[in-house]
Amino acid sequence: MPKGSGDGRAQVCRYGAWFLSRVALEFREEIEVVKEGRDVEAVHRMRVTSRRLRAGLPLFSQCFPGKAYKKISGGIRRITRDLGDARDLDVQIGYLEALIEEHRDDGGPAVDGCTILLSMKRTRREALQPKVVADCTRLEQKGVIELLEAGIAAWSGPGSILRESPPGGFPMKRSGSAIKRRAEKLESYSPMVQDPSAVEAHHAMRIAAKRLRYLLEVYAPLYRKEFRPVIRQLKRLQEILGNLHDCDVWIADLQEALGKGRKPAGTLDPVLDEGMVFVLKDRRKARDEYYLLLKKEWEALEAGGFCPHIREIASSGSRR
Repeated sequence: MPKGSGDGRAQVCRYGAWFLSRVALEFREEIEVVKEGRDVEAVHRMRVTSRRLRAGLPLFSQCFPGKAYKKISGGIRRITRDLGDARDLDVQIGYLEALIEEHRDDGGPAVDGCTILLSMKRTRREALQPKVVADCTRLEQKGVIELLEAGIAAWSGPGSILRESPPGGFPMKRSGSAIKRRAEKLESYSPMVQDPSAVEAHHAMRIAAKRLRYLLEVYAPLYRKEFRPVIRQLKRLQEILGNLHDCDVWIADLQEALGKGRKPAGTLDPVLDEGMVFVLKDRRKARDEYYLLLKKEWEALEAGGFCPHIREIASSGSRR
């Protein structure tokens, strides 16, 4: 154990090592699969794992030497961003493939335009893969994972990484305060749920739900099982908000492209325009449906006292 570690810091860091060790193991296992580029779900898994690392690392920054923490944090942040870009394109490609298949028998310029748009998305995704691979390689070459594992090992007792239950003694006031702040942040967007045009607020609410969920996943093992249903509800809310945001991204990008009326190469393409108009109409319709789903879901959560319930659990400081 590092020198000069007071009891409070030691308790926090032992728990941090226990939590981060599991996430780091999952992260390392996905690196080679992502570099191969054949499994789009590996990108999703590694993106989620990198987000969990990003959520956990700042909570335990005091447990790492300053320079090491900066290097670890920077490396994880960079690959999370590029994995996010790759995953977003994978989702868009999957959507277009399904849309084309659904309307294949209809034929016509709209379907042909969607096929052109699909080809463009695939080209962008292929161009991004070397960057993702380079990020994975950089992590290995710069020893970022090794630094993370060394920091974890400094606070881990014999066999602690394999232990199913977390170490005891964590200062619950610390976790409770952080959870309550995140719950209040999510709740602050409640008025905006009533406004279907509040695109930026819905996006911010998605981020708030994501941050609360990842924070609960870090600290949930400290509590009894109270947070398990909460995390499931947050995941559903996050998925609805995520689908809403995906539609908003499509709508904004297509409106901009159609406003210019030009391909990236700068030549007019009426067939591509037909496809973009078709997708734009489809995404606007989906956006309306997801908004109604969000409104219904959030009103049900509010009626059940969702955020106050989270704060109550956090305040109770109940242990496993």
